Amino acid sequence: MELYRLDAADLDAAECRFLQARFPRRWARAARCLRLEDRRSILAAGALLHRVLGLEDEAQLCLDPAGRPFLPGGPSFSLSHSGGRCVLALGRGRLGVDLERLEPDNLPAAEAALRPEELVWIRPAPLERFHILWTRKESLYKALGGYEDPKQIPALGPPWPEGLFVKSTVRAGFALSLCGEEDPGELSPVVLP
Repeated sequence: MELYRLDAADLDAAECRFLQARFPRRWARAARCLRLEDRRSILAAGALLHRVLGLEDEAQLCLDPAGRPFLPGGPSFSLSHSGGRCVLALGRGRLGVDLERLEPDNLPAAEAALRPEELVWIRPAPLERFHILWTRKESLYKALGGYEDPKQIPALGPPWPEGLFVKSTVRAGFALSLCGEEDPGELSPVVLP
């Protein structure tokens, strides 16, 4: 698997104009966001699709029955963005990536998002551990093609559901989890300028 990162602050005006013209659905989605950081993060995801996969137009993408984008004939990919940062994972087969900025405001969601044994596990370091479990659940959710209730996805593993591999890390105020059919190895994204 390959992992790429782009900070939204690194988008320049020319790339934004390209995205506005060639990725109109993504542009419209970004425009609906209230926070500038969220708008730029959504656009950074489009920039990663262009820079890494060579997409010249979002019309090249299709949606599977679960609503996930895919590139016919291309590699499997998964996108995530948070806090002005975006990541793109490439691999074979089922794949999911999730990135979340460590935000204390997210902690009240723990009761609704985590299983009882997971709530016990986060107690020693709630901010980091909650975000680790949340990104694991999201990456598994993406790789598995959706679940009726993400809370039911076991995130303490291994073993992981359906023989998948999951790796998680916390660095520089962000939690990152990558899930796929192959062992992702070390989580060191290629940072794009």
